[in-house]
Amino acid sequence: MYDTIAYMQKYMSLRVHTALYLSVFLIGLHHVFVYFANASILEYFFKLSATQIIFVYGIASVFGIGIFILLSRFKADTTKKQLHTATIAEGICLLTLYIATQIHLPAQTTLIIYTLAFCVHHLLTPYILYCLDTLFEAYTHLEDRGKGRGIYLTMWNIPFVVVPLLLSTLSMESLPLVYLTSFSVLIPFLIITTIYLQNPSPSEALSVPYKTPQGFIYKLKLFWADRLDRGSFITQSIMHLYYGVTGVLLPIYLYQRFGFDWSKIGLMLAITMAPYILTQIPFGDIEDKKHNEKFFFYLGILVTVTCTVLALLVSPTTSVDKSFLLISFFLFFARVGCSLIEISTESMFYKHINEQSSFAILMFRAGRLVPYALGLFAAFWI
Repeated sequence: MYDTIAYMQKYMSLRVHTALYLSVFLIGLHHVFVYFANASILEYFFKLSATQIIFVYGIASVFGIGIFILLSRFKADTTKKQLHTATIAEGICLLTLYIATQIHLPAQTTLIIYTLAFCVHHLLTPYILYCLDTLFEAYTHLEDRGKGRGIYLTMWNIPFVVVPLLLSTLSMESLPLVYLTSFSVLIPFLIITTIYLQNPSPSEALSVPYKTPQGFIYKLKLFWADRLDRGSFITQSIMHLYYGVTGVLLPIYLYQRFGFDWSKIGLMLAITMAPYILTQIPFGDIEDKKHNEKFFFYLGILVTVTCTVLALLVSPTTSVDKSFLLISFFLFFARVGCSLIEISTESMFYKHINEQSSFAILMFRAGRLVPYALGLFAAFWI
């Protein structure tokens, strides 16, 4: 009887984790199509400068942070409902973004429609990831946390390699098709999360409320007082500042400074994202066995900074093929460093959290929005 119960528990855990891994792959696929194309669409269809693009991202992020503060009042026992609500809202935003690039209205009107939809869209992926994180942590054992996060991050990052190759086949005029493609990916995501994922029981959920006042400021003080929570949030913000610069501005930089078209830009992005697939599962497994997250973290910083600086030193006077190879080479190893930072940070953070950590996870994911919000201040100085 005991063996039968143990077998069923193992089967249910495997089924849930498979559904979670597939779900995070699909939401990553949905996200990457839009992530790499948004800046180019703003530049090509709305004729915005780099400064204006940064400003749009800044407005969207400030809006997103405000919404995250409001969402901190929700409890995790409604995680599945929140996940589905956010996904449906994201689908509506994607359709609106596509329509805004196709309708023949005054340019200012379409830009306002696009920006409003973009603001809502910009906060939804971090929030969907927060919901998935809450479910994932409820069904993951502490001793397997590093390997589990490694698989989780790998599934999230596979689209970052595949999608740029697909984007490289598109012309600038056809880029808005990414919104329809991204919308179609949300359909199987909704089906899988509806059928195979359940809200965790109260004993499993990361939703046990603090026994002291529930105000946002109080929770924020507790979060910031914890050194590891604070460090993880700062690292997450800095990493996404780096990702934002390379993801939003790198395609524009390569196009304007080196004359690369999307066929080359897409191939380069695919090459430079490959380390996330190749390294995060083995690194997560090593961290579970050796508990050497800090070593990987500092090694990752050293590699990322060094290789990024070398990539920026490549001169536009270098031949097109040589500059393409050099930039791709340096950015590839810069992303190896980023992969080390990411898996070590997530491993340390998720091994540290406890049953009162729903707010901590929300703040950790909100760290993805902070760098873009800084764009509002940077736009005035560029």
